Amino acid sequence: MSENLDGLGDQTPDIRTVAEDGRYFQRPPCVERWLRNRVPLTRKKYLGYMARFQLRTGLSPEQLLQWCKTVESLEVQDLIDRTSLGFKPAIQFCYRVAIRSFLRHNGYNSLPKTDLQYVSQQWHRGYRREEIERLLSCLRQEIHRLFVVMAAESGLRSNVLMELRYSHIMEDLESGTIPLAVRLEPRFYVGKKAAGYAFLGDASTRLIRECLTEGLIERKPEGRLIPRSYWSVWAAINRARRKIGLDPKIQPCHGFRKYFENALDIASIDHEKKMIVEGHLAGTRAKHYTDRDVEELQDIYRRAYPFIRLNIDEPVQIGTENETYNRKFADLEARLDRQRVLEAKLTVLEDEIEQIKQIQKWVEQRDAR
Repeated sequence: MSENLDGLGDQTPDIRTVAEDGRYFQRPPCVERWLRNRVPLTRKKYLGYMARFQLRTGLSPEQLLQWCKTVESLEVQDLIDRTSLGFKPAIQFCYRVAIRSFLRHNGYNSLPKTDLQYVSQQWHRGYRREEIERLLSCLRQEIHRLFVVMAAESGLRSNVLMELRYSHIMEDLESGTIPLAVRLEPRFYVGKKAAGYAFLGDASTRLIRECLTEGLIERKPEGRLIPRSYWSVWAAINRARRKIGLDPKIQPCHGFRKYFENALDIASIDHEKKMIVEGHLAGTRAKHYTDRDVEELQDIYRRAYPFIRLNIDEPVQIGTENETYNRKFADLEARLDRQRVLEAKLTVLEDEIEQIKQIQKWVEQRDAR
């Protein structure tokens, strides 16, 4: 930093090594207090932001709290803002939220109000069905293919997919029930990024069985469905995406969730049930009533599945629903044709009225003479 921060802390030579050790930041009581009720992913991210702060200022978490007691709150906010300037916009937002959260959880409530919001730098559309199928053809590892298909069929976020265990699908998989209900622990259904009441369709089920047969997934409750690191999966998908020339604005992994949400929109299922399946639980009654029975949601998912299913081996068969949509489409085309005829007639009438007005004007001028 260009500003003089003498007395705020020392830049120790081995600070980067220390920063990589998450346990180091969990030693001080102030950090334990901060992270005590956080989910593992949030703990990991918050520790990373605290590491960035210490690298830029030389302040340990305890030193930061001591320094805050000696200066005005505006100086504290200025320090947070200045140290975030070198980051990308999304990181800046999360970094500022994390440091302010650390101070607030340790009794420092004097920070000035700020307009903390992240505005996306560009629009990111979801994948289209044919794009996912092309992507699957370029992935060599079965586990990577499984991740893609599960993401597209369930709409679950990447962090939840990476935590899925055999126990979460064991009941329906072993009983032969399709779609498979993903039975997560209650902790997955809280917070702004709550998981939906998700299901896995035919394609995911087949790939899971193949992976179990090949020994890629352990057939025991704690066996991970995606026994890889997230970054290795992300790198494989991103590499395949570049190879086939997909739109670079598509987010490599989150684009599957957008595909899923778009498919539910097309399927026109009940809005509240759609929100529950997607994980948008705020504003729904999902937390207050028991009518999210698995069988009912499974039936809703079955009706929507033709719009979700990926054509890996065979074309999607929509059946009677396709006939219904064809009839509706033909009806709309007929209405549109009638509308065009009416518009043409209206144009003719307008021309005739204009001619009558001109004749009437000519007659009035003649009579005036």
